[in-house]
Amino acid sequence: MIARKAALALALGATLSPLSASAGGFYLTDRGVRPLGRGGAFIAGADDQHAVWYNPAGLMSAGNGLLLDASLVNFGNTFTRSALPDRNMAPVTFDATRGEGAPLPIPTLIVSHSFGLRNFNFAAGAYAPYAAITSYDDTPTAAQRYSLVSLDGSLLVVAGLWAAWRPHPMLHVGAGVSALTGSFVARQALSSCPATVTCAPEDPQWDAMASLNVGPLFAPTANFGVQFTPHPMIAFGASYQLPYDVDASAKLRVRLPSASYYDGAQVSGDTAQVAFRLAPIARVGVEFRPLPNTRVELAGVWEGWSVHQRIDINPEGISLTNVRGVGTYQVGPLSMNRQFQDTWSARLGAEHLTDLGRGFGLQARVGISYETSATPNQFTNALTVDTDKFVGSLGASLHYGHFRFDAVFAYMFASSVVVDPRTAALYPVEPFRSNGQAPRIAINGGTYDFSVNVVGLGARYQF
Repeated sequence: MIARKAALALALGATLSPLSASAGGFYLTDRGVRPLGRGGAFIAGADDQHAVWYNPAGLMSAGNGLLLDASLVNFGNTFTRSALPDRNMAPVTFDATRGEGAPLPIPTLIVSHSFGLRNFNFAAGAYAPYAAITSYDDTPTAAQRYSLVSLDGSLLVVAGLWAAWRPHPMLHVGAGVSALTGSFVARQALSSCPATVTCAPEDPQWDAMASLNVGPLFAPTANFGVQFTPHPMIAFGASYQLPYDVDASAKLRVRLPSASYYDGAQVSGDTAQVAFRLAPIARVGVEFRPLPNTRVELAGVWEGWSVHQRIDINPEGISLTNVRGVGTYQVGPLSMNRQFQDTWSARLGAEHLTDLGRGFGLQARVGISYETSATPNQFTNALTVDTDKFVGSLGASLHYGHFRFDAVFAYMFASSVVVDPRTAALYPVEPFRSNGQAPRIAINGGTYDFSVNVVGLGARYQF
């Protein structure tokens, strides 16, 4: 039984946590250069190719055109760990560790065309989620190593087809199908001290380093929406996106601990099937147009992260062999409890277009949004950092003829997340812990100070 638990944790423990990053990997901010400049309030007023994400009914107003933009999401997190080795003693504080996301441009490419049909419009394209690929300290004693070392090499893309229809001059409806594709690449440490051996807590010689590549992914979904404009000065909109159901193969490689106990041991096999669900999203908005060139939208968004309650793992021929005193054991199915929660947000955005003459126009915009956390405090960790937050944004567009050039800057305002080590609920994987009375030290207690800002540029051409 002990060896079976060892095989299970060594082969699958690494599989669970990296995927929790993607499953919890809530979009750090809303996406798209122009919509983000409006604080994500782009549901009732969606009228260009960005409508494929916010409300596909808005494609009816997008016309024939091509939209291309890219944003740099700058993410940083400083984790100062606090642990409670003994409940009768004061918590122990570790040196702070810094995690940063790779400064990679996150693109959008959407083309739309009516194909000569007066009351229809269609779109095709691809975009990437506004998420961070984070790397932390990779030294043997790094405080966050049991949660995450690196996500370098991960790549996610959503590709799809969408259509909009105008059954009445006041009513637009739209729908689309898309799929999340790409792969996750992650590294983290596992704690592998057997109950039959005396080990200092979190002694790095008992750590196993796991490297996981999940993919290729293909998780289809669909979204649909409606816009109703009863008067030129007001419009209403609503949209809904179905959840992503991820079911993908994974390749896993584990470097066993350096402790002599593992001399001669091996992990046999490297494949597994991983399944989990990502949140559905519902959006509503109302846009006011007090002047022909002025638009103000108030919107609300619900994200159903409570569907992400667990991660299911089905190993395919993974086993641990040649461990001292034990035989070979096949690894069976496992589920990991996650207990995420739904989020809601309120968004307010405005934009105004000024005619500069000679065919030029300048459109200024501003936005603010507030969003609740999808991660319960006791489950926050270096991999899934989230909290209640405000995002403020400023944007502008320069119009000239058939062209529009966009820019945005957004900044997230969020207080520190403090996880009391007495209530922290995440622990390192300990494959040989057969004694239920053995002490357990939570790995996610402490203070998380993170910052997010986005800089984006884009262009749109109407043809």
